[in-house]
Amino acid sequence: MTDGASLVHLDWAEAAELIQRSQNIAVVTHVYPDGDAIGSMMGLVLALRQHGKQATPVVDGGLPRQFAFVPGGEEILKGADGLSPDLVISTDASDLERLGKAGAALRNLDCPFIQLDHHQTNLLFGDVDLVDARTVASAEVVFDWLEQLGWTPSRDVAQALLTGIVTDTMCFRTSNVTAETLAKSQRLMSYGADLAGIVQRTLARQPFGLIRLYGQVLPRIRLDNGIIWVKVLAEDYKAVDMEIGEYNGLSGYLIQADEAMISVVFKQMSDREIEVSMRAVPGFDVSQVALELGGGGHRLASGCTLRGVDMEGAVQKVMDRLQVEIARGKPLYT
Repeated sequence: MTDGASLVHLDWAEAAELIQRSQNIAVVTHVYPDGDAIGSMMGLVLALRQHGKQATPVVDGGLPRQFAFVPGGEEILKGADGLSPDLVISTDASDLERLGKAGAALRNLDCPFIQLDHHQTNLLFGDVDLVDARTVASAEVVFDWLEQLGWTPSRDVAQALLTGIVTDTMCFRTSNVTAETLAKSQRLMSYGADLAGIVQRTLARQPFGLIRLYGQVLPRIRLDNGIIWVKVLAEDYKAVDMEIGEYNGLSGYLIQADEAMISVVFKQMSDREIEVSMRAVPGFDVSQVALELGGGGHRLASGCTLRGVDMEGAVQKVMDRLQVEIARGKPLYT
């Protein structure tokens, strides 16, 4: 069902039944995971273990260094080889492709599949779907689920879930934050989550390599009719000794420019594969652009991956479409 303009599809009863009858559970999140991906996945994994379940976290490619502080992160598997769960749960992915090879392998197993997410563009690809686009983060959906189950989070569970909420809202700065968001975050803090520590590790401090990467690419930024954009090349990562695609956040940095209505970062993953990250100020919508290009996300934060196209082709395709959004939109805050 929908709630106003928000996608809401919450099969709580079916999900609870699957949890009750399952013992060996694999939990997978999307490739190039952000704080909400890791936080929602690990919060759920640790909660399942707290209640006697065997739970295995999986990320195609493994744990990014910046989230090594999240409890249990060192146990994340880089792939699904050898796993034979009786239930699979995905978090923070709006479609199956976003889960990478590990997700595809787990989806093909002969067992039920629950998918949990908060993206408006979710394709409802699970056997059971727990999707609530009214929430600010998939970690918030996990917290709602735990409360539905009557489970009280441990300190480590609370720490993981608050990490997801804090990172996806830029520490409660996004326009979708509500009084309910703050109330839930307060409850997580009452269970032992360390808000100041999370902010320091995710938002207030950045790896030296990332700062060097910004130094490589920021001289190339362009501002065209309200769209601020930049290309990040494979050679830029190599120059600062970083893995291609490692770390996110540049589009969020660029959207802070006063003159920008939309920001776009084009990341070269290979010669014919370009990852596109988009942000918008309130009053504009980048989610439909991402959806049309095979991706998804939210009105103000979305992305996609373009395959079979070089960098220049990707830039032209995306920028042409975004000019339509610029013409349609109007900033809410001036």
